[in-house]
Amino acid sequence: MRIAVVGAGGVGGYFGGLLARAGHEVIFLARGKHLQAMRERGLHVISSTHGEFTILPAAAEEDPARVGPVDYVIVALKTHDLEAAAPTLAPLVGAGTTVIPLLNGVTAHEVLRAHLPRPAVAGGLCAVFSQIEAPGVIRMGGNVKTVVVGELEGPPSERLDRIVEAWKGQGVEASQSDDILAALWTKFLFIASAGGATSLARVPIGVVRAQEETRTLLVEAFQEVEALARAQGIRLAPDVVETTSRMVDGLEPQVTTSMQRDVAAGKRFELEAFSGTIVRAGGAVGIATPVHAAIYALLLPALRRAGN
Repeated sequence: MRIAVVGAGGVGGYFGGLLARAGHEVIFLARGKHLQAMRERGLHVISSTHGEFTILPAAAEEDPARVGPVDYVIVALKTHDLEAAAPTLAPLVGAGTTVIPLLNGVTAHEVLRAHLPRPAVAGGLCAVFSQIEAPGVIRMGGNVKTVVVGELEGPPSERLDRIVEAWKGQGVEASQSDDILAALWTKFLFIASAGGATSLARVPIGVVRAQEETRTLLVEAFQEVEALARAQGIRLAPDVVETTSRMVDGLEPQVTTSMQRDVAAGKRFELEAFSGTIVRAGGAVGIATPVHAAIYALLLPALRRAGN
């Protein structure tokens, strides 16, 4: 398969790197020092579950027009970069292309469909604790390595089965969901709430869950997202908050969220896609979201002074 990975950071570099290791033709879309390092030294992945491997040579480009149509486009950008990037991705999309967003939040597929052929865009999400350690180097920690994809309309498809099987062949817990919107909101319930709580507390998830006050706040944040999703007709599992809480208890205690790391580094972070989206959507449908409103208000000054 010929695959373009848009954004070769912690998510794209890791999941795209596994596809390249499997022998597929993977072209990484990146920029700056990370792009230069991949061109010169390849893409090096350090993984707690896969060991270390290097994709050398690594096909890396900055301009999608230099790549042309591919079988799959894996979009793994930060949410705040998607609006600007989406219009540039058209050269990657041909008659048989499938576009799979692996972003946080619940609106990436809508943004992509505004700029690309609607039938090409599927739904997708992932869970992994990984980041760029240095230009050309991706470090993945923990034992979470999950990808879920699904058709936004219609039943499960063969086109998504192909990419699922490719990831499964590399040890990824990959699957195709028959209700990708429920899967997206289930992840969103966790990542928006945990991202906000850890960013404000400035401690790893193990400390947040162990202290009664922060654990209570986290669960209340989960409950707000659950109420909002149900008000919009999203079919979450009846025990989604309890299941998510148990998942948090199973994480390695030193785990930090990507938003927390970005806040600490003074980088732009996904506040608008997380608590900002929850507060605005809650207001539109009459669902109170006081915990996320507080998270949004308290982190907004840091977002406004953040760099790239």
